[in-house]
Amino acid sequence: MRLDTFNLDLRRLHVGFCLLAAMLVALSWPGEVSANNRRASMVIDANTGKVLHASNADAPRHPASLTKMMTLYLVFEEIESGRLSLDSKIKMTKWGAMAPPSKLGLKEGEEISVRDAIRALVTKSANDVARAIGEHIGGTEVNFAKMMTEKARLLGMSNTTFRNASGLPDVEQVTTARDMLTLAMHLQDDFPQHYHFFSTRVFNFRGRSYRNHNALLRTYPGTDGLKTGYIRMSGFNVVTSVRRGGRHVVAAVFGGKTAASRDAEMRALLNRTISKGSTKKTRKPDAVSFYRATPRAPAKRPEPAAEPTVVAASTAPPVPTRAAEAPPVSADSTSKAPTISVAKVRSVPVAPMAAQENEPVLVQASAGRVATSRPPGAMALGRKPSTLDAQAEALQQEQPAVERVAFVDASVLSPAPSPAPVTRAAPSAEAAPKTASQEASKSAREGSYVLQVGAYSTAAEAKKALVATLERAPALLAEASPVTVPVKAGAKQLYRARFTGFDPAAARSTCEELRRRSIDCFVTKAD
Repeated sequence: MRLDTFNLDLRRLHVGFCLLAAMLVALSWPGEVSANNRRASMVIDANTGKVLHASNADAPRHPASLTKMMTLYLVFEEIESGRLSLDSKIKMTKWGAMAPPSKLGLKEGEEISVRDAIRALVTKSANDVARAIGEHIGGTEVNFAKMMTEKARLLGMSNTTFRNASGLPDVEQVTTARDMLTLAMHLQDDFPQHYHFFSTRVFNFRGRSYRNHNALLRTYPGTDGLKTGYIRMSGFNVVTSVRRGGRHVVAAVFGGKTAASRDAEMRALLNRTISKGSTKKTRKPDAVSFYRATPRAPAKRPEPAAEPTVVAASTAPPVPTRAAEAPPVSADSTSKAPTISVAKVRSVPVAPMAAQENEPVLVQASAGRVATSRPPGAMALGRKPSTLDAQAEALQQEQPAVERVAFVDASVLSPAPSPAPVTRAAPSAEAAPKTASQEASKSAREGSYVLQVGAYSTAAEAKKALVATLERAPALLAEASPVTVPVKAGAKQLYRARFTGFDPAAARSTCEELRRRSIDCFVTKAD
């Protein structure tokens, strides 16, 4: 064989090997094959909700650090629900300290305030802080990501799935330009009192200054936030909010080759569309629930609670015109049939529990207090408990969510009319000792302390949360009063979901038991 022929064959073999290697790399990194496959953009008139521009708006894209917008949404929700404050401390975890840059570089065990943690996410896009927040709120970052995805569904982000709190690479973490703009508007609508954090230009922490990665805050007049992001799988992303001359637009750009080219594309989009925006706000913010359907994981599973003490009524009392406070309960422990003085009550048909499907139940409500009785041997038809979605739909139609509960608005309580006696069945001599749950429930009488299980944007959502809590802890809250309390949070109207009528000890023990059942709550003195 001639030497030049042999060298030619070697060169061909080398070229073929290089082509094969390039193909394998391309298959291994699908996000890197073509920058065009990462491109997407959208502009929405936030005053009207009208789409002013859309390109691949519903195509799946990796969010990168735009993910932190949802992390911050859940932080704001925790603050408004009373579970965190801006001065609360977040402890850096081992997993958080291991996060790759961008990061603050906190060591395991070091603490940062919630206020500074928010600023660190907005400006520095600190991955270590995002992980620590996720573990603080969700127990684990995996559980927190499930909460993020669940909240995305409640906000209408149907094409978004989160896998972590930071936006670090995960092939299953996807979103769309439309979904990210939906989230941007919810951040503005749902938390106007916290949205100003997104306009932070410089964050000072422990003697160092961190400039916001979002250069549009400095280079494009009218920009008031939101967030940038970059990983190799996504390219350079940005979501921006701009207000000018009464106009308000939000825009998203995905897949830029560089930060500069991404920002240039965003400026061009805004220049073409902002003049088309309306100066009159006609869009109404969507109502959204602060209720967490997937609570934090419990430390251990508690034993099932026993059924509540049965209260029997001899007659159906007259229907009162308004719910009212009942006088304090008085009972002689030596009497075989002690009496309990309560306000006039209303008999309500109740959806039976699944285990006693054919038993009728009488609900008696005094100032929102609920007591149940199941006459022995009686048979009646009844409905099975409905789903929470069905209950919410019923509430929106001003119908009872379930017949098992009587809700009282705290603003309509008035002095009670003449009380009607109700007798309590005498306990059997062989009655089993009461559980801790029953004792806590028994103590929930007239008191100046309440348990709050959430704050919501509508009264219907607050009632939905009360229903859900009662269904999960019926024995524990059998003698508590479920109420909704309207309150103003800045310019926003909220409704607190509360159970009233506790003394301090009963409130604390009941809340502790609810938390053991993975039901968030906190104790506060009645207003």
